[in-house]
Amino acid sequence: MSSRKPLIGISCNWRAESNGFGELRMDDAYARAVSRAGGVPVLIPTDADAEALADSLDGLLIPGGADIDPREFGEEPHPTVRIVARPRYEMECALLKAFEARRKPILGICYGAQLLNVWRGGTLYQHLPDLPSVTLPHQRKSEEQEPPRHFVQLKRDSRLYTLIGQEQFEIVSAHHQAVREVGSGLRIVAHAPDGIVEGIEDPDLPFFIGVQWHPERDPNAPATQALFKAFIQAAERTR
Repeated sequence: MSSRKPLIGISCNWRAESNGFGELRMDDAYARAVSRAGGVPVLIPTDADAEALADSLDGLLIPGGADIDPREFGEEPHPTVRIVARPRYEMECALLKAFEARRKPILGICYGAQLLNVWRGGTLYQHLPDLPSVTLPHQRKSEEQEPPRHFVQLKRDSRLYTLIGQEQFEIVSAHHQAVREVGSGLRIVAHAPDGIVEGIEDPDLPFFIGVQWHPERDPNAPATQALFKAFIQAAERTR
């Protein structure tokens, strides 16, 4: 095993500019969380070589973002949907294919968790406020408000529970979509009290986990620290 710190690729948001180029953006809370856990964040632009990156990097983090085009899972977009930039989506699909083939650790957060599910053929609820069963605020009503918090419950026989070591804890929530039908090979391992899916994983891979909440926005929480530490440790074992 190499003594160097694990290199963790983090995909970036992309916005087209009028000059024919684009702008990359990423909330630095993800990079900070990786660094605190002992990894080295490596930002991934669009149009990169996914195969070469999967050979060189030790893990992949797909962060939050806009919404996946519902046509990817056979539905027309809800009026509230803000579709993620196509170059980002295509880059992340290429990265998922490359990293999964090498059985390297993959962590999806919020949009990233939804992408893991759609990548495996699953579907999403496009707008949670439309569901009568949704009783919790999963997204703030305005940019001026702090994101809401609520509890999540992990299944005790899941890898996610084993890694985090807590069955129930409070999280930061910021999403209007969530997993509906789970994708092939994935297992639902966490729920909010109103039944919304908060965690998925592939039990047949060393580390293929998606969490709907935002652990990076709660850096001092024991659950956050345990999750990122486990992710970095999994990346160390791939070298």
